[in-house]
Amino acid sequence: MHIGTLFAKVVFACLGALPLSFLRTLGVGAGWLLWVLPGSYKRRTLINLAIAFPELNETQRQQWARQSIQHVCQMFLEMPYWWRDWSAERVTAHTEMIDWKILDEILAKGKGLILISPHVGSYELLGSLISSRHSATVLFKPPRVAWLRDFIKSLRTLNQLRVVPADASGVRALVKALLRGQTVGLLPDQVPVMGDGEWAPFFGQDAYTMRLVHRLQALTGAPVIMLCVLHQPGEKLYKMEYWEVPTPWPEDPVAALTFMNQHLERAIRLAPTQYLWGYNRYRQPNQRKNKSDGRSEP
Repeated sequence: MHIGTLFAKVVFACLGALPLSFLRTLGVGAGWLLWVLPGSYKRRTLINLAIAFPELNETQRQQWARQSIQHVCQMFLEMPYWWRDWSAERVTAHTEMIDWKILDEILAKGKGLILISPHVGSYELLGSLISSRHSATVLFKPPRVAWLRDFIKSLRTLNQLRVVPADASGVRALVKALLRGQTVGLLPDQVPVMGDGEWAPFFGQDAYTMRLVHRLQALTGAPVIMLCVLHQPGEKLYKMEYWEVPTPWPEDPVAALTFMNQHLERAIRLAPTQYLWGYNRYRQPNQRKNKSDGRSEP
């Protein structure tokens, strides 16, 4: 076993043994520390919030940015608790669930189901919650470090959850799952590589947006559901929110992705301080790598 994998497992095991309430408090403290220290994530959070919510004054923007950073730390420090035991009973005990009957009826039609969510709330719990009810295939963009990639993939793999890479083989797996009438899941607010997206408005500024959801829907005719897991106070620490995104989407790719981004914005506005505003959403996309020599394609 790689020493990095062993170290990560020890750290996660120690954190996972702590109470969830303590880990959430620890996350708030870690967020305060990141907030007072200078860093690129903090700067980008403030910049992106100013783009998305220009109506905020400086005090409000600073407050939202701090809360967003605290939420990110909370979410990641909670993960060892869940990775220690992803059982459906454990997760659902802390979650205000949706009406599964509606999703059951959609899947019964045999066209499959496309679940999408932005990086808002506790999105890492989505796979566990869905796979507690139905078989699901989710797209996973692995880290560059091999041992970390294998470790995280093993943590995200559950009995009814299949994790596939964000490449051609993963896309084929998503298509096959939909054609079998199953569920697939994606987080489409990530910047794809050049050639896999279109420039479309996201909170009023053009962002390079993946075409994959549009292509999957057009190819299979599968319905699309927006699904989020948000933090909330009280006995139930999480709440699932969802709605059906109307289909079919416009044939024009830019119009279709603009429509999708509008629904992503709607989801983020449910809990704007729980979004990953520090992600460089408006950056130029990377060039696709040439598999033969590792260089970027022109």
